[in-house]
Amino acid sequence: MDETRIILLSEKEKAEKTAKELRMARNRACGLIMDAKARYIKEKTRAKSKKAALEKDALLKSPRFKALEEYDRFQDIQEAYGCDYITESERDRLEDLWEEREAIKNKTEDGIYKDIVTEALDEACAHTIELWEDEITKACEICRTFEKQRIEAEKGAQEWMNRQNAAYMQMFG
Repeated sequence: MDETRIILLSEKEKAEKTAKELRMARNRACGLIMDAKARYIKEKTRAKSKKAALEKDALLKSPRFKALEEYDRFQDIQEAYGCDYITESERDRLEDLWEEREAIKNKTEDGIYKDIVTEALDEACAHTIELWEDEITKACEICRTFEKQRIEAEKGAQEWMNRQNAAYMQMFG
């Protein structure tokens, strides 16, 4: 009984160890893929940010906003109107330009960078998880099988012991 139990436990432990190693390998593989994706995105967004900054700077320096050069604050436009330096229509035009320029200054790139490479890396990670999951499931199924066999072996051994005790009691009882 003890020998069978030891063999079943050692086989179960091997299967559990295999499942654990498979999980670690899967996590390591996906981690490497996600690290590569992060480095790729960082490089792409850095280049994209530089380009966007140059475009934003060029846009802010365009002749369209030249009329705002003499105003440092939004309130300066309102004060110029209050002192009759500009007309109401000029004030409205300058305020609209000011708001448009501020919107350009404050515009940020929202969202997650995505292109064919990042999609391929996401797909590779998902596929890796699927591949490893099948192997992990097989290893876990082996663990469950050994556990069932262990339980059946212990149950059979207990029944045998009970029969031996009953026979002993009948003989010497």
